Amino acid sequence: MFKVRRAQSGDVGKAIAALGDAFAQDPLMLYLFHESPEGARAGAMGFFSILLRARIALDMPAYVLSQGDDVLGAVMGYDTSRPDWPAPLAEEMRQFEANVPGFAARLDAYAKICEAHQPSEDHYYLGVIGVHPSLQGKGAGKALLDAFSAPSLADPKSHGVYLETASPSSLQFYYRNGFQLRGEGSLDGATVWCVYSALSGAGSARR
Repeated sequence: MFKVRRAQSGDVGKAIAALGDAFAQDPLMLYLFHESPEGARAGAMGFFSILLRARIALDMPAYVLSQGDDVLGAVMGYDTSRPDWPAPLAEEMRQFEANVPGFAARLDAYAKICEAHQPSEDHYYLGVIGVHPSLQGKGAGKALLDAFSAPSLADPKSHGVYLETASPSSLQFYYRNGFQLRGEGSLDGATVWCVYSALSGAGSARR
């Protein structure tokens, strides 16, 4: 049986390995990292590692899915605030971008699609969610999604949860869990869908 808990620094290695398996054939990761010197999977894992360590350092929403001593999935993002990263992690990200040919430009193209369709009201942003293939289809993804969404529901500033996906199967998963399409864009043939789950009774009704 698996459980979901807050991510800790000691979880990073196992969580990133699980995300590497989860995103091994993800169209967006293949787009972003197809020029990575060590291959797309290694590039994605390096990216996820920096992101997860930043979320933990900033005390942003970050959760792992564990089964015994194993960590087999993770979800991370931002609450309604967007704090500056700690300087060492910001510098690590700059170095990472410089070491992957074309990555900064591709990431910027992706960010422009995301920003074009994001809600104007305060919301939680879910940046990454994935589970090891051995647990896909067994409720693990929903458990992570629910864990991320719970503090948004409890936060009087938040009006919902926003995210993007380039996976058709993941898009259907989000539709089944109450998300609605806000817009989409194309990145070298990979479609990026931007979806949002608006909270009913957001704002004053939940205070």
